[in-house]
Amino acid sequence: MRDDYLLLILVPELIQVAQERYSILQQISELKPVGRHLLAVSTKLSEITIRTHLTIMKEQGLIEIHPSGITLSRKGETLLLSFFDALYKDPTVEEMEEELTKILSMEKVIVIKGDSNSSKDTQKNIGYQMAYELTRAIRDDSIVAVGGGPILSRMTELLPQLADSSSMKVTVVPVRGGFGAEIGYQANMIAAKTAKKLGGNYKLLHVPDGISPNLIRRIREEVPDTAEVESLIHRADVLAISIENARDMAKIHKLPLHVCERLHDEGVCGEALGLYADINGKIRYQMYNLGLSSDDLQSVSHVLIAAGGKNKGKAILAMARAGVRGVLITDEGAGKQILSLVKKQ
Repeated sequence: MRDDYLLLILVPELIQVAQERYSILQQISELKPVGRHLLAVSTKLSEITIRTHLTIMKEQGLIEIHPSGITLSRKGETLLLSFFDALYKDPTVEEMEEELTKILSMEKVIVIKGDSNSSKDTQKNIGYQMAYELTRAIRDDSIVAVGGGPILSRMTELLPQLADSSSMKVTVVPVRGGFGAEIGYQANMIAAKTAKKLGGNYKLLHVPDGISPNLIRRIREEVPDTAEVESLIHRADVLAISIENARDMAKIHKLPLHVCERLHDEGVCGEALGLYADINGKIRYQMYNLGLSSDDLQSVSHVLIAAGGKNKGKAILAMARAGVRGVLITDEGAGKQILSLVKKQ
């Protein structure tokens, strides 16, 4: 039995206090700068309780109180990430993690309690865990490649501000070029924001997905900057990506109608790195793009994969069988769905 679980049994009131303070730190991170009254409303704690916790956390150097409101110190931002696992990692999910690790052939599976489809807190907690794992993986001179999408955008928002507090030299690059209408979810934007948080440099890839192989060859030959960025991408030692539902990504990638119909007929359910796979892991369609491909995954030291929610179960299973593997951060909703799908086969 884990030591932290024994502590929970022995002194449950200490865990409650810790959870309350952690919740306050979370809300400050989300709402900064924020006042005491709004903190009381958002955490559902009394203002007296809020005032008591804030006094102690200020003495510990976790928060800063300004005329405009309360913000986290860098110490508080770091603690917010590192303390997540100790508080919200339920021992009852360990068996599910072990089973999913074997089924999906992942290096490791981390299961967050809840279901992202019905809980915004679960979505947020997957982002926290991704941010935590990323900060653990980076080293001096690391090259970090990041994908696009809402969950990685959330990860970037939740990273602690390490700029000026770390001597590490980190370069962040997008996994591939831009796509979709929402600029905040594009890999280029996430790469730039991640670099700013980590205090590193970034390089962008101004080439959209879905262009022809011939055009890709011409770009490589005629645009030296693009070749330089692609070289960095292929040398990445840390990778952060998400697994998505094929139907959703087909819309974002604006695939032709006849291609969408074929993918539907062939039972394609998952997408990652521009690859579309069916439940058995067979690649049925591939987007042509500059950047990282599934063939490069084995050369990346740390592959972090995010996907949560019951509706992502099929997609995760499909892409894992297609070879998209590493450390998977998911939730109970997706985990239960994967286990159910495997039992039926």
